[in-house]
Amino acid sequence: MGASRGGAVVERATAEPGVPRIPRYERPHEAASAEAPAGPCVPYADTDAAIAGSALSPGARTLLRGLLRVGTTRVFGGGGVGIEYASLLKTAARPEYLFAHAEEAAAHLRAARADVLIVPGMSGYPVAAMYAIVAGLPAIFLKKAKLGAEEPGALPAGSFVIPSYTGDGDVLMHADADAAQDIVDAVVLPQLAAQADHPHPTLTLRAAGADDIIDKATMAEAVGVSAVALGEAAIADVVRRHRAATGDVRPIATRVELAGWVTPLIKGYNRPSERLEARFGLRPFAGITVTSVHLDPPAIGVEGVGVVGFRGR
Repeated sequence: MGASRGGAVVERATAEPGVPRIPRYERPHEAASAEAPAGPCVPYADTDAAIAGSALSPGARTLLRGLLRVGTTRVFGGGGVGIEYASLLKTAARPEYLFAHAEEAAAHLRAARADVLIVPGMSGYPVAAMYAIVAGLPAIFLKKAKLGAEEPGALPAGSFVIPSYTGDGDVLMHADADAAQDIVDAVVLPQLAAQADHPHPTLTLRAAGADDIIDKATMAEAVGVSAVALGEAAIADVVRRHRAATGDVRPIATRVELAGWVTPLIKGYNRPSERLEARFGLRPFAGITVTSVHLDPPAIGVEGVGVVGFRGR
């Protein structure tokens, strides 16, 4: 059984004898590069014209308009200086700002021939659910729990530990094993049936990742590694049950691939695209590439537009 790409994790959690080790990832705190923009900042009242005159896609334009209207910048306890976008991507559903972007992300997922979407934590759920429905893909949402809340030996493959961005300490991320298995069954069992007469069948699962933002690519990297581990374990279970039910002794090859990444926002100044390309051989699709984040006044740099201000409260 083989993964398309993998690699060593950053750290390991749990070191008790006989207990499966859980990968742990570090997410560095981010300081502000500048309290105020180094160059001119487009005030919110003029941002619509700046966006209209940009080379952004239609989906990125509406996404940015929504972000500047309802968002801002602030300091997060676990992540440092960042973008507050909850009212756009987490605590409300705004089709006038998100639908066109979701269509573009779905087109990217279809072009990547993804079979399933893997989504981390709570924050990514709303927008990733939109991606999944528009793309017609099943999605596996990794649950977020306090570390130590569950027995490590009972955790499904692909579980990992990562610091919370909002400052709540380490969190444990893992799939709902039964839900994930049912989704993988639906993808690979038809492949197995279609190769009933083949002497060497091959079962393939192409997973893609999705989240509300890619900052330093730490979470995206963790999800990519998790997707491969989760997929491999689920396909192995399919093969085990198939052999037990049929007595099939043919060699069955399996392949789990990370097919793509989609996100509304990516912090380009942290070079996460380059990190993901080096690790998995792919560059993520992002609606907006953020080039800088500023606290005073609240503003962000956006690739293709410049530094633009938030509406404010």
